[in-house]
Amino acid sequence: MKFSPYIYTLLALPALSHATTCEEELQKRLRSDLSLTYQEFDQTMGGGMRVLSALGCHAETADLIEAYIEHNNASERSLRWHIAQQRAMAGEYDEAIDYARSVLSDSENFEKNPFRWNDYVLATIAFLEADKESLIRHRENVAKGKEQHQGNAINLRFLDLLVESFGASYADATR
Repeated sequence: MKFSPYIYTLLALPALSHATTCEEELQKRLRSDLSLTYQEFDQTMGGGMRVLSALGCHAETADLIEAYIEHNNASERSLRWHIAQQRAMAGEYDEAIDYARSVLSDSENFEKNPFRWNDYVLATIAFLEADKESLIRHRENVAKGKEQHQGNAINLRFLDLLVESFGASYADATR
């Protein structure tokens, strides 16, 4: 069984009616969500940007996050990472890669913080670029830190899906 980060939100939300489109839902969210706190917008399951994502409106979710960043002058790295994920889900790989590169850390010190963020991001980029060798190399680096940080173990399961589904679309690989 594959793990999908969107399943929990999907279960909590009604499906889009036939009369409602992703663009209509985006316009509704642009009126209601730009004033949410970062926590409400980005970190709350069943709320904020996650509503559009759970409905399968990935390009629109990325548009909403971009509008949120601009409206709030937001600088949280997770917002740009979520744009990268949403653009990838929408098949917009070039834009996804650009956003993913923007969240790389300038330096990592695994003695102070064993979370292997850059390798996780670089592995994801490698998948999007169809570079299996780099995907596996960065996946192995994340695996080296799985006992030192819970985030590495979580991200390793996700990267294993990408390796297992190499050649599939990002959307299909992450379902």
